[in-house]
Parts: sequence; structure tokens; C-alpha cells
Amino acid sequence: MHWVETESTVRFNEVDEWGMAWYGHYMAWFEVGRMALLRRFDLMPGQMVDLGYIAPVIALKCDFKHTAACGDQIIIKTTVIKPKIAALTFNFEVLLKEDRTLLAQGETTQVLLTTKRKMIYRLSGELEKRINNLVNFCQLE
Repeated sequence: MHWVETESTVRFNEVDEWGMAWYGHYMAWFEVGRMALLRRFDLMPGQMVDLGYIAPVIALKCDFKHTAACGDQIIIKTTVIKPKIAALTFNFEVLLKEDRTLLAQGETTQVLLTTKRKMIYRLSGELEKRINNLVNFCQLE
């Protein structure tokens, strides 16, 4: 499986009073990684709307493994798994850059809807082409 890596720094406003990265920011970091991956395949939210689709998140999971502190350099790894239905499931890992300690791992699932909020069950057209390119890229070893 191929992962896209995005680097960031834990900022002062992202830590709690104990000096640890606040848990909610991990979801924001997942989003940073997801956007970096989607950008490569012209699947940014506005581009999906232009194609007539939206993709709301319907499930999110995060397992915390280790804490991060203000100033820590982190790496956000992102990949997507092959969909069985018209949905996208992204896997994430957040690591300390210095020694690649795993801080958290997680997953989001998004369903694909038309811009009129109708569920789609089968990909087609330009959306299918772009998603297939994304999935094929992530399936590389």
C-alpha cells in the first residue's frame, strides 16, 4: 500500500494545559493528510461539487498511541482503501518526524452523494476515473 506523507508542526494552540496535543487536533491533521492526497487527483471538495457530487464523512475512528508536544514535527501518512461501494475509506497514521514514533492511527469513511443529496451506488464518468486513479495509486507496493 502506498501512503502520501505530509509534514506539519504541533502549534501552541494545539496543546492542552498539560502540554499534550489535544485529541481533537488529530482529526484536523487527518484532514490535512486527506486534502494532500485528494489534491493529487483533482478530487478536492470544490472539484467534486463541479462534477456534481459531495462526500460527507459518516464514520471516524482514531486510536491514540503516544502524545505530541508543542513544537514537535509530525508526519501525517494517508492512503485510501479500495471501495466496495460508492464510498471512500481513508487510513491515517500520525508519526513523530524525529523517530517515527506512532502517535495515532485512524480511519474516515465518506459516502458519495449527488449535490442534491441523493446516494449513489455505482461510480461512473469522470468521478469514477479520478477515484480509480486515486485507488490505483494507493494500491501500489
